[in-house]
Amino acid sequence: MPQRSIEVREASGEDAEALARLCTQLGYPAESKDMPERLKKLAADANARALVAVDSGTVVGLATIHLRDTINHSTPIAQLTLLVVDARVRSQGVGRALVEDAERWARARGARRMVVTTALDRTGAHVFYERIGYTHTGRRYGKNFPPPQS
Repeated sequence: MPQRSIEVREASGEDAEALARLCTQLGYPAESKDMPERLKKLAADANARALVAVDSGTVVGLATIHLRDTINHSTPIAQLTLLVVDARVRSQGVGRALVEDAERWARARGARRMVVTTALDRTGAHVFYERIGYTHTGRRYGKNFPPPQS
């Protein structure tokens, strides 16, 4: 497939419908009415960023990135916390454009390492990350907390 001409920019409240659609495609059902507040929280954090990929005026991808300082590293660690490309345009350079922009942002803020986690069943994502230079370095564990008691 041909490479697309993709613009990567900061996500905005005007992207709410597309952001909800993309999160839902990734398996995290979301409503567009919730997106402006979520973006506002990210925008208030100097160590977080939400990016969108735009193709011919249409938002076709979303990435979020966070930096964190840790006791065991002298420079911040960057984490790609979400990456989703619209199913209609996958394998056309959109994900790569988002990751490259996220990596530039992280390096400009002193990060020397980017990490990403992806579910075991997302084999297409595994292939994508390895193709762009990421290596499998460990395992991720998670625990859901019960909802607060009323």
